[in-house]
Amino acid sequence: MAGVVVPLFEKDGDVFFVLTKRTDTVNLHKGEVSFPGGMYEPRDGNTKRTAIRECCEEIGVRNTDLEIIGQMDDVYTMTGFVITPYVGIIPYPYTFKTNPGEVAYLIYLPYGFLKKTDPAFETAEHGGKTQLVSSFNYNGDRIWGATCRILVRFRDIVEHE
Repeated sequence: MAGVVVPLFEKDGDVFFVLTKRTDTVNLHKGEVSFPGGMYEPRDGNTKRTAIRECCEEIGVRNTDLEIIGQMDDVYTMTGFVITPYVGIIPYPYTFKTNPGEVAYLIYLPYGFLKKTDPAFETAEHGGKTQLVSSFNYNGDRIWGATCRILVRFRDIVEHE
């Protein structure tokens, strides 16, 4: 069980997602693009608190500066994680302070880019299983798997529901 924040801010008439490029030194998902978040710990009490705690730890957002405005449906990963995404608003401009042990750098993905992007599909293997996963590239970074599915689901909610 895990929780992530889908952090958003508005700038110059567009909405931006804040994504992290994970370092090559973390235990899981080395070098991947993800939302700030992590594994549920009993002291959190629920995945919303997990998501907020991890967002504060990874990108330096103060919990008083993060307004959670909604929860998206759970996402299941090929590695067995169940991720609960929480959409949160961050004021802009904001001075992020990344955790160098976990985050190599931040990616500010404009909603306008996501709106006109259709992910490609590719196969990925884990634990002897092969699955079809969605992905797209943004400024040289590959955004795939659960992060890509959460982004596309967000877009679909905004555009079609």
